Amino acid sequence: MRLFKEKLAWAAPIAVILIIALFSVNLFAQGNPQVRNLPVALIVNDEGEHVDTVKSAIEHMSKGTDDEEPMLAFTSEDEADIEDLFKDKTYYAALVIPEGYNNALQNTLTDNTPATLQVYINQGYNMTGANYAKTALNGFITQLSNQYSTNFIAQLNGQQIDADQAAVLVNPIVSEEKVFNAITASTANGSAPTLMAVPAWVGALIGGFVLFLSTSGILKKEMLTRKQTLRLMGGQVLFGIIIALFSGFTVATLGKVAGINMPSYFLVGSFVSFAAFCFFLLVSAVTAWIGKPAITLFMVVMLLGMGVLMTPKEMLPDFFVTFIRPWVPIRFAADGLREIFYFGSGFYTGGSFMTILGIGLVGLVIYILSIFKPVRAPKTDTE
Repeated sequence: MRLFKEKLAWAAPIAVILIIALFSVNLFAQGNPQVRNLPVALIVNDEGEHVDTVKSAIEHMSKGTDDEEPMLAFTSEDEADIEDLFKDKTYYAALVIPEGYNNALQNTLTDNTPATLQVYINQGYNMTGANYAKTALNGFITQLSNQYSTNFIAQLNGQQIDADQAAVLVNPIVSEEKVFNAITASTANGSAPTLMAVPAWVGALIGGFVLFLSTSGILKKEMLTRKQTLRLMGGQVLFGIIIALFSGFTVATLGKVAGINMPSYFLVGSFVSFAAFCFFLLVSAVTAWIGKPAITLFMVVMLLGMGVLMTPKEMLPDFFVTFIRPWVPIRFAADGLREIFYFGSGFYTGGSFMTILGIGLVGLVIYILSIFKPVRAPKTDTE
């Protein structure tokens, strides 16, 4: 058949393989996530034999096994600093040994009251990571309680006990949870910031590409001076502002219609618009220099990035953490919205805001410099 002799036809299965491979790369990130070294704070507000037992058990837990790294990585902190540390997203959770813990456990059989270890959960940081940390800490407390239960039962040596004492014997240590930066209701279980950040990137990508095609058509028809080209680019940037505003407030409006519990409609719409405009500048800059292949590049970045947006970096393979996660612009928009949704931030969201602004400024500079790009003169009929 003639079709089998066409080289372009053979490119189709190759293209399919490449596209499927790109989509499937995220299977390595999501297929079998291994939790490693989730940062957890250890706050010790007491001292004594039983406190030392907890610290010894934590030290043993932190060693992991011969083949695997530990699930949790503990760092000692002061309780006065924990709210700021949680706000800075330093820890997913904290284990607190409260004041009076040692005496409570020492007298648990006489007072018929279990001792309490506290678990602080930084839910807004990342719900998946916080839940893993919470589960691991509660499992640790349960295991420690079981060890004490076995020892206490052995100490009683068959003595008669009442119902209250029996309950304490079963659970001599209990956990008490406290949530910080709580994920509010109707925010897609903490996924709303990411779900609302993705359209900012998609809008910038589509808008930037359409305007690139428009300006390319003008440049092909007319030989413009650099001043005229710069004016044309200024018009493209103004269109980018319009596209960004449409993107941001369309996302906010749809979020409101969908029942997303936004802290502020105007704030969310403005931040998404800001991110979309900065992404638009990046897209415009790269397309101005390398043309249509830039769209393929940005689509690849988006496809590879989808697997890392909602997953804690401690659950990702090293390859994703080192070579993919740092280069996904959508992540910074999602982080900024997370600050707004769960950490009480305003329009300025700290590091995420500065990174997005940096992307926009660098994109603008590179875009302006494209006026110095060599341009092929159009062919005439005599050539």
